[in-house]
Amino acid sequence: MLQFGKLFLRFSNPKKPPGKKEVFEVLQKRLEIPLTGIREVKDGFNVFTEREHDVEKMLTDTARAILNQVGLVASLPPEIRAQRSVICRQIDCYVGGHSSDELKEEIERSNRNLEVSEVIKFKNYTHIFKVEFASSEKARSAVENGFLCCHMKISSSQIEQEKYIDLLMCFNCYSYEDHLTKDCPTPDVVRCSECSGPHNFRDCREETKKCLNCKGAHRTMAMSCPVKKDLIKKKLQQKEEDELTKQESTYARVVTKALSTAQQQQQASVTEGLMAETGMRALVMILDAHVQNIIAPGSYNEHLNKTLKANNIQPIVFDPN
Repeated sequence: MLQFGKLFLRFSNPKKPPGKKEVFEVLQKRLEIPLTGIREVKDGFNVFTEREHDVEKMLTDTARAILNQVGLVASLPPEIRAQRSVICRQIDCYVGGHSSDELKEEIERSNRNLEVSEVIKFKNYTHIFKVEFASSEKARSAVENGFLCCHMKISSSQIEQEKYIDLLMCFNCYSYEDHLTKDCPTPDVVRCSECSGPHNFRDCREETKKCLNCKGAHRTMAMSCPVKKDLIKKKLQQKEEDELTKQESTYARVVTKALSTAQQQQQASVTEGLMAETGMRALVMILDAHVQNIIAPGSYNEHLNKTLKANNIQPIVFDPN
């Protein structure tokens, strides 16, 4: 099954889920998005497309409205959310002092080609905020060209594409980087990701949050979890090291190939020159041997090889006949 594009479509009503045939027909006939496969999972479908661009098409307002009609909700994948998001740093406090809604409105007002889904501020910091655009294309445009906000230019050097780090997580015991949900060693133990209690998170009534991993006062899935942040940091460092190694390897191959080509060209040039020089000398030696053979019949081979040896050339023997 091709999996170049993948999207999770959640059942809006799990008691009356649509069938695979209906999903295939809706996406192909009404949205012109042919799928390469559908896999039923808990609470919905994972759908697969031949192109990444088709995933973006399923996330438009029009597509979401059509999917809602058949009981499906398109959830924005975290990797695509990261592709649509940029981090703006070293922002003047005059700009960063505005609220998230004010920044969203200002960016859209000052940049007609940019549509913003959300602006996220970080606690009380005024020098940094995150912008989630309506598409990955808009985010790339912001990274490459910068944008205006509150009558000030936020340059491309201040804007960085958000990095997505995929952490393996079991949605039964909520442990990281250890096993998949289907391979959980304690499948019958129920845990709440909200309060760490012995019940499903959907049934949680506790107001106090508690993380299953670090025991801190927050949801287990919270981005602020120090365990999660540490794992993301380590994976990000590993990813950057892998990319650097890949770049160095590519550079080494290019340099090696360039040197090899240059050496081959140099060797060919030397060989051609040597052949030209040796060929002329050999012709003179052969003519000289012929002359000596006329003077002393039968001396051709001996005289020629003597001359070749004197010129550091491998001796040869001709048939005397």
